[in-house]
Amino acid sequence: MFVHKVFKKGLLISTPDHSYPEIYFIEEGLARGYFIHDEVEYTSWILQSGFVLPTTSFFSKSRSIEYIDFLKDSSGYAINLQYWKDQGKLNPTLLILLLELYEENIQGIKLREQMLRIRHAETRFLFFKALFPELINLPIHKILASLLAIEAKYLFTIKRKYRL
Repeated sequence: MFVHKVFKKGLLISTPDHSYPEIYFIEEGLARGYFIHDEVEYTSWILQSGFVLPTTSFFSKSRSIEYIDFLKDSSGYAINLQYWKDQGKLNPTLLILLLELYEENIQGIKLREQMLRIRHAETRFLFFKALFPELINLPIHKILASLLAIEAKYLFTIKRKYRL
């Protein structure tokens, strides 16, 4: 069902104008979702491994303003959603799995929303660090600052304070 994929650093797999009807599983690498507002990029999420859903809704065909790109060479798998839907007619368990993937994605969105509601930047950083310690020291400082809604220079100060 899944096709092995190699994603080169800088590859855009989704834009507001085009999104493939595929679900990706990133086995190893670094991907992010972001949007542009007033010519500034704002990071929505970052992941080293896990599922990436299409930005344009497969079922409702609604558009998105999100871009998805890779921050380093990555590897994983892809499955076409139409194929998944067709196979789901033969094996309804696959449709349950698809619902679980979407539910997991919604939970991640809720978690990021909760994080961004934390007013104090240092507390927000600590919240993120507790959940995603593997992402804190990656060489993506400006992207991490954007995700955490913290000015890059202030994030340096906070990271320095909590460096192990």
